[in-house]
Amino acid sequence: MITAYVHANGMLNPVELQRGDAVPDGAVWIDVLSPEDDDLVYLDKALGLDVPTEEDMREIEMSSRLYQEEDALYMTATMICHADTPSPQNVPVTFVLARHRLLTLRYAEPTPFRMYAAQVQRHAVPCASGEEVLAGLVDAIVDRLADILERVQGDLDAVSRDIFVSEGRMKRDYSSILVRIGAGHSLTAQARESLVSFGRLVGFVARPTEVKLTKSAERSFKIIARDVTALSDHSSYLANNINFVLDATLGLINNEQTGIIKIFSVAAVVFLPPTLIASIYGMNFEYMPELAWTYGYPMSIGLMVLFAVLPYLFFKFRGWL
Repeated sequence: MITAYVHANGMLNPVELQRGDAVPDGAVWIDVLSPEDDDLVYLDKALGLDVPTEEDMREIEMSSRLYQEEDALYMTATMICHADTPSPQNVPVTFVLARHRLLTLRYAEPTPFRMYAAQVQRHAVPCASGEEVLAGLVDAIVDRLADILERVQGDLDAVSRDIFVSEGRMKRDYSSILVRIGAGHSLTAQARESLVSFGRLVGFVARPTEVKLTKSAERSFKIIARDVTALSDHSSYLANNINFVLDATLGLINNEQTGIIKIFSVAAVVFLPPTLIASIYGMNFEYMPELAWTYGYPMSIGLMVLFAVLPYLFFKFRGWL
């Protein structure tokens, strides 16, 4: 699907394009979602650009993600998609800035694109040029990443309370806790990857070149660069905090397992002497004097109880229980 956004009255009006249609005058943003090969050929001819393919977008080399051809800037960054689901994923998105017009190429529907498209159709925000649209889009993406990191922080605080603040002897569900920690770690790692890619994109588009930015876009990119730096630092803090919570969880699991093993060890020591006494008097020898004693049976029972109680009291005295 190809949508051209035409600037009018301080807002952007969407116009859906079909193959062969002329690009409307005043279109400052062309958004392309899941194009077919014929769509890419049409865009190449209509815009006079070499639009990258999906395979090109997945290249990881910096020279393939950020480059300039004549007066066009080609920038590919990584975005988080489906962040509110159990299976978030990072997807590449390409931005092409040429002749004050922005082309976005994507094969997924990240939330910031929907939010920004709705915003420019309702509110008078800076969107008179491709540079301003790019700044607004990147700002919406960074805001979305900030929301994701805030959500991870909230989940991590809840996990910390579950681990360190227990009510009475409430049993913790460590399996669920480990799953939540793993989900937070994965989402934080994906957010960091996205922040790094957009940090490079902002640095690339804002560098001194013959492609001049408007004053509004230039100010916006400076603010975005500071936000990206701050969020990158926060994501590093979150990653360290997640590792601490994970270590603490594994430590508590180890403590519980040690406590269980200790109980079995104490039980084995407590029942070892009675078992020994019972084994001795259970042997089938002909001459065992104690068997003929009147009080032989009570004596053996008493010895078993005595030698079971003594180790228990000793462990209690030493504080091992």
